[in-house]
Formats: sequence, C-alpha cells, structure tokens
Amino acid sequence: MVLTYQAGGFLACFLSLPFAEMLGRKRSLILSALLFAIGASIQLVPNIGSFYFGRFIAGVGVGPLTVVGPLYLSEVSPAPIRGRCVGFFEIAYQLAGMLGFWINYGVGLHMSPESDAQWRIPVAIQLVLVGLFLCGSVLLCESPRFLIKQDAQEEARKVLTRLRRLRPDDEYITREMHDIQAELQLERHLLGIDPTLSRWQNTRRRLAECVRPQIMRRISCGMLCQLVANLSGINGINYYSPTIFKTLGVVGTNTGLFATGVYGCVKFITSIISLFWLVDRLGRRFLLLSGTAVLVFSLFFVGSYVKIADPVAPADGAAKSISGGGIAACAFIYIYVIGYVTAYGGVPYILSSEAVPLNVRAISSALGAGTLWLTAIAITKATPYMITNIRYGVFYFFGSCSFLGAIAIYFWIPETRGVPLEHMATVFGYEDEVGPKQIHITEIKSVADHGQVVEIEETAMGH
Repeated sequence: MVLTYQAGGFLACFLSLPFAEMLGRKRSLILSALLFAIGASIQLVPNIGSFYFGRFIAGVGVGPLTVVGPLYLSEVSPAPIRGRCVGFFEIAYQLAGMLGFWINYGVGLHMSPESDAQWRIPVAIQLVLVGLFLCGSVLLCESPRFLIKQDAQEEARKVLTRLRRLRPDDEYITREMHDIQAELQLERHLLGIDPTLSRWQNTRRRLAECVRPQIMRRISCGMLCQLVANLSGINGINYYSPTIFKTLGVVGTNTGLFATGVYGCVKFITSIISLFWLVDRLGRRFLLLSGTAVLVFSLFFVGSYVKIADPVAPADGAAKSISGGGIAACAFIYIYVIGYVTAYGGVPYILSSEAVPLNVRAISSALGAGTLWLTAIAITKATPYMITNIRYGVFYFFGSCSFLGAIAIYFWIPETRGVPLEHMATVFGYEDEVGPKQIHITEIKSVADHGQVVEIEETAMGH
C-alpha cells in the first residue's frame, strides 16, 4: 500500500521538470494536484485493487511537487528572503505529516475498527486539502522568471507588481526585472544552449556534462544525503511508528497513535528551528554530522533497550505495562527525530541545488528527489519484516547505516555555506568552472533590498 504510493512518486519526479518548462510552474502544480485528487477519489472505492491504483496515482501527483514546489517558491520570492521562503516547503511538509498523525489518532479513538468510516475519513480529508489548494490556485501567479523566459515581459512585470505590491514603474520592479533577465542570460551561457539544435540535442549535452568526474562528485553530495537520510530508517518509523511504540511497551492502539502524534509535533517544531535559525548559522556540514550523531546514539539506545528488556512478551505478543526504561526509549525516539530533521530536513535539497553548476542544477535536483523516492521504497518495504523478525536488530541496522553514512559525509561533503556559487568548484578541489562555456563575472554588487545586479561578459577560457 505504501510502496505503490512511493513508486508513483519516484516515476513522476523525473517527468516534472520537462513539464514545468513546457507548461509553466503554476499549471504543473495544478496538474499535480488534480492527479492527487483523482488518486484520492479512487481510494474511496471499497475495492483493494482500486485502492492500490489510487495510491499509485496519488504518488504520481505528489512526486512532481517535491521538485516543482521548491522551484516555484524560489522564483516568486524576493531575493533577500528566498532561502526562508523555500524552507517553508519543508515546514509545510512536516505540518501536514503532523496533522496526518493526529487525524489517525482521532479516528482511531472515536471510530469503531469495523466501521468503514475509520479508513474513509483520513482518505477523504486528502480531498478537502487538495480542494483548498485548487481553489486557492486561482490566486497563484505564474513564475515571473518563467514568463520572462517565454519573452512575456509585460506579463512578468504585472506579476512582479502584484507580488511585491508596488507600482509597475517602481525602481524595485525595474531592478528585479533586470536581475531576472541577467540571470537568464547567464543561464544561457552556462547551459551552452544552441538555438540551431533541437531540445533533445541540448538535453543530451547537459546529460553529457553530468558524467564528468568533477560534476558527478558534486551531484553525488545531494544524492548521498538523501540516501543516508532514508537509511536512517525515517520512512519506516514514520509509517510504522504505532508498531514501533508497541515494540517499546506502549499499551493500546490509541496510546500508540497518541505517541505517534507527539512524534509528528516534534518533527514539525524541529524543522522550524533548523531551517529558520540553524542552517545558515552553523553550516550544512555541521548540521549533517551533529544531527546524524544524535540519531545514531538514539537508535543504538532504543535497540539495546528492546534487546535487554524485551518489552513485548514473546508468548502471546501482548504489550506489558511500560517501564521506566520504556519511557526513556520512547524519549529517545523523539530525540532521534530531532537529530534526523536537523541533519536531513532541508540540507539535502540545499546541497542538490547549490553544490552544482547552474547548467546541471535541475538534473541534480531531480536525481536527488529520485534517490529519496527510490530508497524510501526499499526501506518502507523492508521495515515491517525487520520489526517482526529481528525486532531490536532493526534499530541496530538503521543506526549502523547512519554511522557509516556519517563517515561518508565527513570525507565526501565539504562545507558550502557562504561560498559564492561561481566559486563552488574550489570547495571540491577543482579550478573555478561554471559549465560548458566559461564566463567572467565583471561586476556583482549588492543592492539593498533588491537582491543582486549581475553583468556578464563572455571570455574565451580553456578547460
């Protein structure tokens, strides 16, 4: 059931960028929401085959949102607060997860297990939320960057005027239009776009750039983070947290769901703190290593408790009254998720976009999202079997994978905080390079409250 949803998301995330370039950001988001609504509607049919199919379609709808959503936010946000606005995507994701946990708790508390309402209500609430999004989408603006890319200059100016609540001839609007045009001019240089070639031929040139060793190294940073994030067991714990809390001795289905709801609250609050105050102050590498250290210790503590105390009686599987050690183990599940969100709540998305040159940034984001979905499929599939068959070993397994992942991160991923994008190659031990065509930045000057003005001049520089 979970697997079909994630399979749909994995397949769809690679199709999202071409559709976003052809249809625009706004229409791509609306199309994704419609697909999700169709999938949720199919799930209401009282047939197991229809439910599986609906889950797959819902995944196809959600997959593109993990790529296009942050892209859209970055393109409509003012430059001085762009990072914080994109961070809201992760915060909204955690908020939705928290609400989902509490909805399940409420339904489990007040609905009979034999009632169809117990499973129909959580599914139907998805339609309410996606309906609100579709109604609100009439207020969405198309990305001004996309409009300028399509040579719709006046429409882009109208959109910026509406977003910034300024007059069309305001200096801020004029400067932002100039910034976007300069950025697109820079992108055309970096992408090496040849108007005489077809779209597919230009895409092949970008893909060929990705296999260069220095570019592969930088793309792999975001992919490595997504891989280690899922090997920490987060998806298994998210989906099977009631079962995991029962393993720790939490008595009763509703009590387990309540503990799961608290787990969702901890994730949500930690994501706000991490993305608003920590990531730009302490750096990406510090958060990755310190957060992973916290979750590794937590997983080994929980695994040791389950091994020694054996909180579930082996004879009949009934949960015992939770002991002081069980309470401590539950607390360490919450500490685990604090470490996880600190390390992997937003850093993998940041690295996928900032560690690579502009000419392959979109491909890097898609590969990072694809790694996230693919490993989530494997971990989610394996977790229930591991909980049943090796019990305490599941925590040791995820803790060991996270420990090895931390070693890989330590030796493979450098600190990128505060490094100008055009000099990112030096952080990875290579000479400055920005793509198939080298450019020279003749002037980058800060403009108070207006982002940056960039003037570019092409020069003949060899590799």
